[in-house]
Amino acid sequence: MKLSEILLLSAAAGFLILWIAEYQRTTFADSYWLLMLGVGFLFAFQYFKNKRLEREKAVSPTIKQMVEDRKKKKK
Repeated sequence: MKLSEILLLSAAAGFLILWIAEYQRTTFADSYWLLMLGVGFLFAFQYFKNKRLEREKAVSPTIKQMVEDRKKKKK
């Protein structure tokens, strides 16, 4: 997990904890913005994580092919 993903996930958890505390203190309508920020950061985390995994998947077959080619050359 990259630093940006960790920060997004931490921000999401932090805003959700703040929302719980604020919801107990005020009404749902007054604390709704904290909930939406928490969910937004969760969506951003998921987006960037999936984007990174797709990038790694695109690179991975090439690396595997290079390793197989080196093994064939050694034989």
